[in-house]
Amino acid sequence: MRLTEKLRHTIIVCMVLVSGVIYAQTEVTGKVVDESGIPLPGATVSVKNTSTGVITDFDGNFSLTVAEDAETLVISFLGFKTLEKEISSDFMTITLASDESQLDEVVVVGYGTQRKSDLVNAVATADLEKATLTPTSDVNEMLRGRIAGLQVDVGGGTLRPGGTSEIIFRGRSSIEGSVSAIYVVDGIIRDGGIEDIDSDDIESIEFLKDASAQAIYGSRGANGVVLITTKRGKAGKISVNYHGYVTTKSIERNFDVYNGQEFAQLRREAVRSTNADDTYSPDTDIFSEIELQSIANNEFVDWEDELVSNGSVNSQAISVSGGTEQTKVFGSINYFKEEGIIPTSNYTRKTFRLNVDQRISDKFSVNFDLNLLNDDTERAANVNVITFSPLGRAYDDDGNITRFPSGEESSPVNPIFNLREQDNDEKGNDYVINITPIWQITNDLQYQLKANMTRRTSERGQYQSSLSSAGDDVNGIARIDNQLRESYLIENILTYDKEINPKHNLNLTLVQAAQEEQFSRTFTQADGFTNESLGYDGITNAIGNVIVERDKNKVRLASFMARARYNLMDKYLFTATARADGGSVNSEDNKWSFNPAASIAWKIHNEKFMEDVDVVRELKLRASYGALVNSLGRAYTSLFTADGQNYIFDGESVSGYSPSVILPNTNLKFERITTFNLGLDFSLFNRLLVGSFNYYDARTTDLLLRRGVPSITGYQFTYFNAGELQNTGIELGLTANLIDTEDFRWSVSTNWSNNQNELLELYNDGNGDPILGDDTFNYYVGQPIGVLYNYQFDGIFQEGDDFENAPQANPESTLSQENLRPGDIRIKDVNGVDANGNVTGVPDGKITPEDRVFIDPNPDWFGSLSTNIAYKGFDLFVDFYAVEGATKRNPFLSDFNNGGTLSSKLNGVKVPYYTPENPSTTFPRPNFDTAPQYLNSLAIKDASYVRLRTLSLGYTLPEGIFSNLSIDQIRFYATATNVFTNTDYIGYSPEVNIRNTFSNADTGYPDAGSFTFGVKVKL
Repeated sequence: MRLTEKLRHTIIVCMVLVSGVIYAQTEVTGKVVDESGIPLPGATVSVKNTSTGVITDFDGNFSLTVAEDAETLVISFLGFKTLEKEISSDFMTITLASDESQLDEVVVVGYGTQRKSDLVNAVATADLEKATLTPTSDVNEMLRGRIAGLQVDVGGGTLRPGGTSEIIFRGRSSIEGSVSAIYVVDGIIRDGGIEDIDSDDIESIEFLKDASAQAIYGSRGANGVVLITTKRGKAGKISVNYHGYVTTKSIERNFDVYNGQEFAQLRREAVRSTNADDTYSPDTDIFSEIELQSIANNEFVDWEDELVSNGSVNSQAISVSGGTEQTKVFGSINYFKEEGIIPTSNYTRKTFRLNVDQRISDKFSVNFDLNLLNDDTERAANVNVITFSPLGRAYDDDGNITRFPSGEESSPVNPIFNLREQDNDEKGNDYVINITPIWQITNDLQYQLKANMTRRTSERGQYQSSLSSAGDDVNGIARIDNQLRESYLIENILTYDKEINPKHNLNLTLVQAAQEEQFSRTFTQADGFTNESLGYDGITNAIGNVIVERDKNKVRLASFMARARYNLMDKYLFTATARADGGSVNSEDNKWSFNPAASIAWKIHNEKFMEDVDVVRELKLRASYGALVNSLGRAYTSLFTADGQNYIFDGESVSGYSPSVILPNTNLKFERITTFNLGLDFSLFNRLLVGSFNYYDARTTDLLLRRGVPSITGYQFTYFNAGELQNTGIELGLTANLIDTEDFRWSVSTNWSNNQNELLELYNDGNGDPILGDDTFNYYVGQPIGVLYNYQFDGIFQEGDDFENAPQANPESTLSQENLRPGDIRIKDVNGVDANGNVTGVPDGKITPEDRVFIDPNPDWFGSLSTNIAYKGFDLFVDFYAVEGATKRNPFLSDFNNGGTLSSKLNGVKVPYYTPENPSTTFPRPNFDTAPQYLNSLAIKDASYVRLRTLSLGYTLPEGIFSNLSIDQIRFYATATNVFTNTDYIGYSPEVNIRNTFSNADTGYPDAGSFTFGVKVKL
């Protein structure tokens, strides 16, 4: 009885204790996500200082029973910073920040990947989160300022809707050869650009900048390599992403043109200066009747208001990804439409991407990629908004467009009328297909076969009616330009990756590749149309001249590559690469080239003597050296070729051929670029300061150059190899993570680059003496590529100056100005020549070609400064871009077609020109008959600038708002681009000069500022 009672008491006590424990526990639930709101499956969530913990499920969710007195959770996940979080009874959403200090980030390096901490070469990764804030269809443009040493060269029609730019790494290493970087998309070398890739489809972008990194692509990669990896599906639930934005654009400029009264006065002054008595001519003699009415009534035309409007962009992108361990799929559809700030300049692009990864067995898998592009471009048809006279009328009394605003048929045609009477359209289709079977032969040995087919077609049609300024004298002009580009690539890749033991790791890669690129073009031009209703589609009905051109070429490439990477004790890293390239573009005896490179790195932070140096998280010293070749990129220059040339014989037209203008060089070969690179990567003060430094010296020998040949040969010039060019520079990239807490993060980043370019040597003359300059092709020893060689502007002649003894008035001057007067441009006499023709460096009282001075157009440095601030759901990004020391010749100040000659025949940029009543010291006196002598010297201007390029504010909604809607993230953002530009350079942009207004070529487009509102949704 007593035992039973004791047992009963024991049971009661245990029940009380158990109930106490139960009531002393609580349930904690939540979700672990990354900084983008993507769930992190497999993250560890534990109670601090206990063994209690769980692993998050596939959706990042967790549920954990904790003691009532538990206060703190510890959350950790590989590649992310460990976080301590106070326990809450509410559903907890926990965001982990990536931890780059672990140095385990994997980057693409070409023919494989590598841990960032093991990089031996100069490889940089773009921050896509920042880059994609720039609303553009051109991926290159959004990368400006993101990578040290990278320049985005805008020119031609770059800034127009659908325009593309060019990436240049570390200056121009060639004069006549290729200078453009190549693109490798998902491991496939592209023939041409990347217009078919939407920025929302890109997973990562890496840049190979030194010879050792570029050597894996040999002669193709000598000018830099851009590695683009597109997004792929991941095993798990289906994920849907949507990104849409709308943008408004408005023209950006820092100048004024002459208004009506100002232009009329410019005309009076220009005509006055041609009169011997220096008096004004009557207005009735210099203006038309309509112009006189315009002046009298003070009614003028602002052509910018008439022709330029706000542009817009509408971009919509949706993607779906997901799958199983056996099949993973990523698919996307993207739509981009831009209406330009100039009428008839529009661009529409539609892309489709499908990436499929299929595992067939434990040993075999295959990747399949399909990318389709359809685009439609309308180009501005020779729009003239700067130089057209404000005098006259754009519309008549009935509201109809006037053909001749000034009323005189000999005057220029109304630009609005011209716009109506011209079409310039282009349609294109791209097809890119990649198939990559993969055989994992053993755990350490893998074989890949990469097969690619790219096909690009385009048709461009132009029509200028019989009423347009270009087609009026031939009854209309039609042009149709059809182009086809095809590329086929096969690569066999064998990779051996073996960890011999914890101290030794070896990676070997062997590649054999063959590629063929074909290009064909049919161009037809015809004039004389009795029926113009069909435009260029009626080209077969032309009754005038018909011109048909057919171009076709083929380039074949073959390559063999070997790369070895060795890691010793995770301290000493070695890479050696060699690639042999054969190309059909060179002469018979110079088809093959050899491209070797090597690099070493030392992880100083892993040495024993650094164990107690807590301030250093990473310190790695790198050095590389390599020699790569570069081609002319133009087929058949070593062969004798002929062009079709019809002629008249015996009164009849006969088909014939004549030699091309290029004298073939049967000994033409590659030029070679040899580069030394020294780099330092560091992470200090617990990632407070992270950065990279690079110094490089690149020498190009056997330069591809042009040289004129005697006209008696029937040729104009030839290509040959000679000389040496040098590029040196410094690159610095820094990021300061100033504050990094759960609710508030603040970082500041900058990159800074400079490049010095110099032609060290040209070639010898017939006597073996060195040639130091070639005026024909602008080659000068000791000067950079594209150097400006011009007379030096020295002000404006004023009343009382000694005109008789001015060097320009000396009869021995090359262009003697015996009738100098106030208002003329003064040129500086900087040099003299002795009796033997040698330059003395001392002024000699006359102006000769030796008085020209060299001016380096390249910037002293360029770079960016940006900051990121994030507070809870808000994020702010501010980005400045600067170019210092650049110089350009401004056509607005010197070219007749751009209104720069102050002749008053055309309008132009308003400047304080010289008059006797208001003597200017900066601009000459207008003259109706002739352009001011030495006007080009005045147009050499500083093109430095600082631009607030991006200002973006975003807000991510708290997850609790839509936790029941299966939505992972909703983010809204507003971005202002090209907010302001501080520059002394007169123009629409300090980077590119606007089109030549009398040219039909696509030679320029105004820059614009923009404002964007967008939304991103992740399901």
